[in-house]
Amino acid sequence: MGEPRPLEDDISQDRQAALLTATGNGPTVRNEEELLADKYGPADSHGVYGLPADDDGDEVTGDPLDDQPRRLGGNTGGLEKMVSAMETWLGLGEPNVIQEWYRQRNGNAYAGNFAWCNATITRAAYDSDNYTAVCFGMDWAYTVAHAARFNTDKQWTAMTNGILKSGIRRGDIVFFDWDGTSEIGKIDHVGIVTSVSSDGKYVYTIEGNTANVCARRVRVVADIAGFGRPKYPTPGPVTAATPARYKVTINGLEYGYGAKGDHITKVGQALVKAGFGKHYTEGPGSAWSDADTRNFSDFQKSLGYKGTAAGQDADGIPGSSSLKKLLGTLPVKPAAPAPAKPTAPIYQPYPGKAFFHAGRYSPIITALGRRLVALGYGRHYSTGPGPNWTNADRWNVRDYQRAQGWTGDDADGYPGPETWKRLKVPKI
Repeated sequence: MGEPRPLEDDISQDRQAALLTATGNGPTVRNEEELLADKYGPADSHGVYGLPADDDGDEVTGDPLDDQPRRLGGNTGGLEKMVSAMETWLGLGEPNVIQEWYRQRNGNAYAGNFAWCNATITRAAYDSDNYTAVCFGMDWAYTVAHAARFNTDKQWTAMTNGILKSGIRRGDIVFFDWDGTSEIGKIDHVGIVTSVSSDGKYVYTIEGNTANVCARRVRVVADIAGFGRPKYPTPGPVTAATPARYKVTINGLEYGYGAKGDHITKVGQALVKAGFGKHYTEGPGSAWSDADTRNFSDFQKSLGYKGTAAGQDADGIPGSSSLKKLLGTLPVKPAAPAPAKPTAPIYQPYPGKAFFHAGRYSPIITALGRRLVALGYGRHYSTGPGPNWTNADRWNVRDYQRAQGWTGDDADGYPGPETWKRLKVPKI
């Protein structure tokens, strides 16, 4: 943040390490939790949203690829493998195996707990065989230099014209400036785009080293300096025959592979009526299948959309425009029924301000710390959070209080009744 940082050609790893700067986690979207929960379901016990289906939710402590054959870090993977590789690291804390991997490859200039957001992108690109497309065949730790390389290769788009008009989409490497500029020299942080809201208000991402973990985030246009679009390789014959398999959310309803509901049946029926049903062997039904994707791709191509690879305009996954042209109007998710009155509190009761003092040891302190990390206020933790009340807990609480606009005694780092009410610490 602040003054632009150097843009240098042919930058060495030692120089990248020297220019690394801790720049914080950036602004937090006020309703980020609700947006992530709506898209991915409730967070797990560590505050992580949208773990892969085969992940048991345990905290990542080792290298999940240690027991797999080492790939060559080439360029045969494709967009979906890149996103999946980023999902592999969800919940990873620090210090971590990504930092160790990068250190082993690039030397002791990366000793210690260095900023690892771009190292996460590098590792995911290497492991998913997208190293050439995403990293241009070299390791990146310094976000400014990585963005500059996209710019040099004419694969850079500055965020100067709004989210929708920019064309940002799934698989793009998105760079952030917490001061709100689109200057490459002021970039602070990096992640990968997983989806964009249909109204163009939000960009959903996975980011390493956000609040000291790898997590999903929701970003708005003011956070984004710009994005690089990797030239993802065309998958091989088997992969090419498999249609896009990701989901989007439009007006609160999911579309794409695996989405379910009466609204999916109506899309299929509308496709058949419009003459785009040749891929159905039965149905259409209430679960979105590959046949739905292929039929919708045919419909998109009839509208003049181009490109059938995942993330392209005719990949068979609806956008708000093509869906409205098919249906005439965009369906809206029905209002959820009023939840049943809980039989027990869903949040931890406030233990009183006097509870928080040096020497206090309690699982409530751990729950508080995890909640702060999930909300993006965990930068003072070097380890943990844990059950001992420490200055790191107090400083993170203070950051949260200041973010509410409070000052003086109202932002002293000790949770008061209103702080506790807003934090919504899960009941232990």
